[in-house]
Amino acid sequence: MSRNTTPVIVIGAGLSGLSAALALARAGREVIVLEAADQPGGCCSTAQVDGYTFNNGAVYVAVPSLLRLTFEQLGLDFDAEVPLVPIDHPHETHLDDGTTVHLGALETARVEGLQASSRTALLRDGLRKLQGDWQPIYRRLLDDVLPFEPSLPRTLAQLWRYLPKLAGRADRLIARYFPDPSLQAAVASILLYTGTAPERLPSSQLIGLLALLEEGFHLPKTGMGAITAAPHRALQVLGVPVRCGCKVERIEVGSGGVTGVMLEGGEYLPARDVIATCAGFSVVNHLLPATAVPRALQRVVRKAPLSHRAVAVQLGGCFDAASRSFIVNHVPAMSRQGELHRVGTGTPRWLSWTSPSQVLRSVAPAGRAVIELYAPVSGIDHAEQWTPAMTERALEGHLTALRKHLPAMEVETMRTIDPATFARERHLHEGALYGIAPGANPNAYFPHRTALPGLHLAGQTTFPGFGVPTAMLSGLQAAAGLLTADR
Repeated sequence: MSRNTTPVIVIGAGLSGLSAALALARAGREVIVLEAADQPGGCCSTAQVDGYTFNNGAVYVAVPSLLRLTFEQLGLDFDAEVPLVPIDHPHETHLDDGTTVHLGALETARVEGLQASSRTALLRDGLRKLQGDWQPIYRRLLDDVLPFEPSLPRTLAQLWRYLPKLAGRADRLIARYFPDPSLQAAVASILLYTGTAPERLPSSQLIGLLALLEEGFHLPKTGMGAITAAPHRALQVLGVPVRCGCKVERIEVGSGGVTGVMLEGGEYLPARDVIATCAGFSVVNHLLPATAVPRALQRVVRKAPLSHRAVAVQLGGCFDAASRSFIVNHVPAMSRQGELHRVGTGTPRWLSWTSPSQVLRSVAPAGRAVIELYAPVSGIDHAEQWTPAMTERALEGHLTALRKHLPAMEVETMRTIDPATFARERHLHEGALYGIAPGANPNAYFPHRTALPGLHLAGQTTFPGFGVPTAMLSGLQAAAGLLTADR
């Protein structure tokens, strides 16, 4: 059985799977994409519920220049396929002392509250200095690190002079640029999406703030699903089958490597090459025969730290929000922000949410709005240990907390996604939202090229960093590795 007489099978039709499939098809390889869900898109898609549009994962675009590069490598015109709407009011943080801090472009960043004028000057001065000091690192990452196959030697070669900065702690870096405690809390709240307290994150995670200052945050005009819809359309034009509702039961392995895949239901598809874009943990624990798992993959499964879990709470209705911001945070001092990631008792004191309808009116019926938030999950070792009763308690507490800030809110429809659902329907290992924890060593990730002939990996557990562009790059790089092995 020759590699050129059987198609490459790509498992998963999310960002990385569609990108890998399109890159292979444009290179002349026959490809079949298998997706367990009923539609493509994975964690960059949307769902319609009672006239409201809810996200299935990714909530905004942070580095459009890198996303534009990935589209260019796929032969797609990003600006034509995915017109973006800038988020004019991206980030608003409320502190217990009554201070409100607005973050966005440098010239619009401001403080409301006591000594607003002088503290606005302090905020902009700190942002300006941070941007000036870290802009070279940001550019080096985007130009010379992220677009290439992950490699510790390459990363060190490109970033060695910046290692002292990158190795520090995020909270200490923030305190260095922003002496005012309220400003520290507001800047630290940029990191809430990581699910990790600032004192446990490396300074490198502040790259997210650099992305906001350098390029701003954006939403696709027709929603996040537009990003995956573009490569899916291109695959349809090329005649590449994307088979939804096809769950892979196992990857078959012979003496010479991969021989095919067996689908749930008994259908067998022969193949000499497979790109699995589901979590590398699932490939090792469920899809491969135990005797065929390379030692390097076993080592990653044992040692890789998982990211946080959460319950996604998505609401549609009337909220009469006074704020025009996309992200609204109510947070404590920087040193206490880790409390937002732990399950407490009763009504949460602090809260964070996003409102895509502030940017895109089309995601909600006229006069209505969408609010999305993540309730923390803690105190469990496995996703299935989180129960529906726990979700109900988290939902009740967070709705009560939200009503304190939006007293006139009327919820018309609601969707919750718990860790077990994230694992089962979004194929996130153990319900961990980012797979491997933010800030983990690059060696903690699964490799794109494995020691098992014919098996390649892509997706969120193969690429340091998280977000839409890096997921697409993982697919591109897995496809490049496969094509190189063919030569």
